[in-house]
Amino acid sequence: MAKFFINNINTYIGDAIFQELRPKPDEEGNLPYDGNLIYATYIDKDSSAKPFGVAKMLKRSKPRLTMKFISECNVIIYDLHTGNPKDVELALEAFKKYPIEEEKVLILISSVAVWKNTPPKLEEIK
Repeated sequence: MAKFFINNINTYIGDAIFQELRPKPDEEGNLPYDGNLIYATYIDKDSSAKPFGVAKMLKRSKPRLTMKFISECNVIIYDLHTGNPKDVELALEAFKKYPIEEEKVLILISSVAVWKNTPPKLEEIK
């Protein structure tokens, strides 16, 4: 069973990722126990309402709790199109605060335009 953290689940990209990862209910509408566990945040609000298939919606007003859940996840996903770079700092702080006992995957989704303005680092080869 994999544990995922999706930042800003109520954005276009966040929802698309969620739709691919969420456990599919059986005929009676029950979620399988062996499915993915998904933790998420909303982009602009704190809410206890959670989409079907999300194990827990985390509140932005409680960053320590969010850091704890991030540290327990195998895959952490941030959409930089709509996100705040400080959100990514929160994930990195979670890795520092809580010991990492297994491999983690941090996925940052951005556009080509972001990288266009990055100055090239060229090495002259002689």
